[in-house]
Amino acid sequence: MKSKLYVLFTLLAISIMLLSACQTPATDTGGTPDMAEDPTSEVIPTEPEDEAAPTTDTPSAQTISPKFSNPDTVMMITGAGEPETLDPAWTYETAGSSTELNLYEGLVFFKREKVDEFIPALATDWTMSDDGLEYVFNVREGVKFHQGGTLEPHDIAYTLHRNMLQGRLDGFQWILYEAFFGPNFSLSSVKEFAKAFTEKEEFEELSPDEIKGVCEAIKSKIVADDDAGTVTMKLFQPVPWLFSLLSQQFMGGTLDQEWMIENGDWDNDCATWPNWADPAAQDSLLFNQANGTGPYKLDHWTPNEELVLTANEEYWRTEPMWEGGPSGIAKIPRVVIKNIDEWGTRLSMFETGDADQIYVPAVYRSQMDEQMGLLCYIDDASCEEANANGYIKGYRQLPLPFITIAAMNWAINTEGGNPYIGSGELDGNGIPPDFFSDIHVRRAFNYCFDFDAMIKESLSGEGIQAQGPILKDMMGYLKDAPAPFSYDLAKCEEEFKLADADKDGIPAGEDDDDIWNKGMYFQIAYNTGNDTRMLGSEILKAGLEAVNPSFNVSVVGMPWPVMLESRRQGKLPVTVAGWVEDFHDPHNWVQPFLYTQGNMGRVMNLNPELAASIDGLILAGAKETDVAKRTAIYEEIQKAATENAISIWMYQALDGVHFQKWISGYIFNPAFGNPERAFFYGLTKTPPQ
Repeated sequence: MKSKLYVLFTLLAISIMLLSACQTPATDTGGTPDMAEDPTSEVIPTEPEDEAAPTTDTPSAQTISPKFSNPDTVMMITGAGEPETLDPAWTYETAGSSTELNLYEGLVFFKREKVDEFIPALATDWTMSDDGLEYVFNVREGVKFHQGGTLEPHDIAYTLHRNMLQGRLDGFQWILYEAFFGPNFSLSSVKEFAKAFTEKEEFEELSPDEIKGVCEAIKSKIVADDDAGTVTMKLFQPVPWLFSLLSQQFMGGTLDQEWMIENGDWDNDCATWPNWADPAAQDSLLFNQANGTGPYKLDHWTPNEELVLTANEEYWRTEPMWEGGPSGIAKIPRVVIKNIDEWGTRLSMFETGDADQIYVPAVYRSQMDEQMGLLCYIDDASCEEANANGYIKGYRQLPLPFITIAAMNWAINTEGGNPYIGSGELDGNGIPPDFFSDIHVRRAFNYCFDFDAMIKESLSGEGIQAQGPILKDMMGYLKDAPAPFSYDLAKCEEEFKLADADKDGIPAGEDDDDIWNKGMYFQIAYNTGNDTRMLGSEILKAGLEAVNPSFNVSVVGMPWPVMLESRRQGKLPVTVAGWVEDFHDPHNWVQPFLYTQGNMGRVMNLNPELAASIDGLILAGAKETDVAKRTAIYEEIQKAATENAISIWMYQALDGVHFQKWISGYIFNPAFGNPERAFFYGLTKTPPQ
């Protein structure tokens, strides 16, 4: 089987290289956005894209000496795509949210690399009621917006109201609805929220009073008092992740209410909010402009060319963010971000010194090691010499908040026909709709998946096998537990023979009319352009077809919108997809993956008894404030996810960052998303000695 996988990887690598060879190299004016990155909110990009397989050539051992230039500018060359928009109420993808990290601020912010410690930002301090349901934030005075306005408490309230009422389809709004209105409102659009809140079947049925009432209900949860200088938040139940949520600029970044209204955005009238609900990205006032309070201002964004930030000369911060941290105006006056798809161009710009930082997919990281001058460590920000002649300052093995899975649909929708499951019967030419409701089938699929090949060959070792929906070292992660499954064709066969796919009470290994003897056919779906997910799908296909020659699997790449719609309809039997967190808390992992109203949970269709049990645990964990009790709840959820083989929990991604040696001050916080999207405020650029 191993040899078959190596052949598979070789053929795929050759095909990818041939495609890459046909590309026109990007120039230093930028490149075309890489739409292979998951461009929507439903499943945010879960790993950097592998643009092409690495060559077999040994990296050159010649000494490379990049030329130091432009001391006032950081040039960052990415290949991971451009923002959809710069509107914080609309952004729900990596490129946009990472840019907004530098433009906007919320009430609080993460303390350096910590994900559970916070520092004041636009709030100077705060109080919490004894029951944990009400927070009062004292708003900082004297803060200026980039366009000249002065921060007032009503700006913060307006921003959060707008975030919920803007309500893009499949956006982050569900997080806010859940916090302020409860788990029954884990809905991805404001119109869905409005229907649930008013108990109307169709949004168009809402009366003017009901339209107004939805807005007034939202406004009642976040109340500003300009005279007192406060913002009060009233929660549905204790929300342990509230500060993590408020630290994310893409949902907590503060806007200037007066400026927004003057320039044609929502007028803050509860009777008119539907006029601004769920706009197209390009129709937003903030599509390609910004007016925040952050350490950088938007100079300009020319899509497909460059995005330029300049230091905010009126930035309010006079005291260090933390001991030894930055304060005052950003040390680097100008940041230029260019998207260049072609790897060779990015590498060439790095070698000449024209780029200060570049995006390096996992498949190319071995090519960079030859020139690794300084290997740095996140824990203490220290660096050690790796190669005296190397020019790269690098951070490796950074744990990303990305998990990729093969999601199995336990009750496949066959209404109107379903080509993804062939005949839809156990006749050797399909699978029945309830195929994955059998635990032995799901366990067999796990044993037939080569986790090691996935990580070593597809990710170049830059990943770890996922234990379940909860990230490594996060609350609920089972530190001492072995991997729940490993690649084992003998156990795969054993589980298939124990299955009872035809539900006649006879194990398949003893039944001529069941799966082991009849065979099967179905399709595995992944989003076109995501080579990592394509390889994962092929690995699963190879394992299943190796264990039984009567098993026939097709791997189907789908355009992102098509895959999402097919998944929403419940048509796809197995989908290779993933999740990247919105806020750093186990709730943001178990809710999307497992909750019956969650992003993936609602299309996996777990049996009612198991779904009810897991839902109960998720709801309990969401409101539990005692750390020990909460940890125990998430450990139980993690066990349920693996013991029931709910999905194939494929891998958690790791990553790295590559700078020129003259860049210092990098901070890695997993809550920021991709490491290459830096928090530029802390960076310095010093000529080499």
